[in-house]
Amino acid sequence: MHLSISNIAVFLGFFARLAACSADKCALLASNISVANSTVITYDYLLNGTTFDLPGTVESCGGPNPKASTTANVCRLVLTVTTSPSSEIQLEAWLPDSPAWNGRVLATGNGGIGGCIDYATIQNGAGLGFASFGTNAGHNGSVGYDFFLNQPEVINDFGHRAIHVEAEVSKELVHQYYGTKARKAYYAGCSTGGRQGFQNAHLYPEDFDGLLLGSPGVDWLHIVASKGILARRIGWPYINSSAYVRPEQWPAIVEAQIQEFDALDGVLDGIIDEPTKHRFDPMSLTCGTGLLNSSLCLSPQQVESVRRAYEPIVSSSGQIVYPAFELGSKTDVFSANQVNGTAKLSYTILQDFWRGAVFNNTHWTPENFSESDMDLAISINPGQVNAAEKDLSSFYRKGGKIISYHGRNDETVTSALSEQFFTGVQTALDVTLQDMHSFYRLFFLPGMHHCSGGPGAWSIGNAQKYPYDKKLLDSKHNALIALVSWVENGTAPETIVGTKYEDDVIGGNITAQRSKYPLHPAPHKFSALRFSQNIAPIHLLAGGTGSMMQA
Repeated sequence: MHLSISNIAVFLGFFARLAACSADKCALLASNISVANSTVITYDYLLNGTTFDLPGTVESCGGPNPKASTTANVCRLVLTVTTSPSSEIQLEAWLPDSPAWNGRVLATGNGGIGGCIDYATIQNGAGLGFASFGTNAGHNGSVGYDFFLNQPEVINDFGHRAIHVEAEVSKELVHQYYGTKARKAYYAGCSTGGRQGFQNAHLYPEDFDGLLLGSPGVDWLHIVASKGILARRIGWPYINSSAYVRPEQWPAIVEAQIQEFDALDGVLDGIIDEPTKHRFDPMSLTCGTGLLNSSLCLSPQQVESVRRAYEPIVSSSGQIVYPAFELGSKTDVFSANQVNGTAKLSYTILQDFWRGAVFNNTHWTPENFSESDMDLAISINPGQVNAAEKDLSSFYRKGGKIISYHGRNDETVTSALSEQFFTGVQTALDVTLQDMHSFYRLFFLPGMHHCSGGPGAWSIGNAQKYPYDKKLLDSKHNALIALVSWVENGTAPETIVGTKYEDDVIGGNITAQRSKYPLHPAPHKFSALRFSQNIAPIHLLAGGTGSMMQA
């Protein structure tokens, strides 16, 4: 169709009036918002592609002067909601124009100890037409302990309350802005965000219809504590002792594991598909065997330290409480533990949370961390943060759906935990595997690091990773779209295809793809940490590098 200059002017005038109308509507919402205990900090109507400043952002959240870009024409609001006389959470809302809104809410969670709004998932969601929301979980920053000191209500926000408040406020804002209720509400989060999602399903099952939960940090206190216990097992903080395994030795130790077990899945691709199936004997790396040079090989005392690093975490009474660290994964979370020759953990969450929320003591340090310190935190469970509750019966009965995914190369949350949680939910509900798959499907991604990245075909529309590949916006390749299709059309995801991009640049040159199947666990004892994963036959991706595979 040929457009004359006059026709173009008409169209431009129409869109200008539409934008002005939307801007007025946004201002009206901000000035007349009717949400209990809320205060609007800022608002603006922003056109698609607008880059704007995020003033006041702390360094650990990308500050001091980060920017964000809109992915739709949106009414953006930032507001606080008081959650108790001594606490409040910050919320961010991106509300697409009415014609683009898909009738759905998408709420997001956090990572680590919270404190940072998940702009990546908000951007992806708004670009797909969701009214998208984020929260700081009650404090600003993902590093530090001071916001938890003498602040039990702030800990409650981080532990369990912030996502529930986000769910309630997001639905009310949508109703007030669009004049109609959202037809469905979704949630997407990874790591701590995965923990928040599972805990929300347990405590507040009516909040969401569908949950996309990556690398979920359920049993969060054991996850964090494990880093201190593993550091102690390898000789830290006595970095000059004969049993201490130095940081520079660990990449060689992990590479030796990959060399030993990589080919057992039928393909040499630098990935151990199922690390829980194997046991590694560090004796092979002893000095004199020739596998490692004299600067990296292990002394007899170091051999025992490495062996202990790959044993499950036990309580002070000797009960196994957390799976073993998995073979082939980077070990920095416990082995990067000195700075300029001084013992210091690079994994700061342990010190921050135990100092601020468990002991409420600014002088506490993790150098003497023990199983007793871990057990004490479990007994206190600050803010109900330890989302290990497996009774999801109310969420199951209401028809809610969960897609969970976990990388098999996860260096932060051991992937075996997801399998144990899945079987624990099945036991708590006393249902068949078919019943479990009717509402909860768990996908493992070989070669994926924590939440994203890694040598495997890991991209499935992961939470906290922006932008989505516009060429793969379908239920076969994008887990969020698959979740919507499952909730609203009853189409359960039989497979999800993971994609590997050159240099991990999403949307770039595809080097590999691989189908992921839902977990089909076999009955086993907790301590065995073994299971069978149903994976498709593997073959080379046409046009690929030869080292990456498609199944």
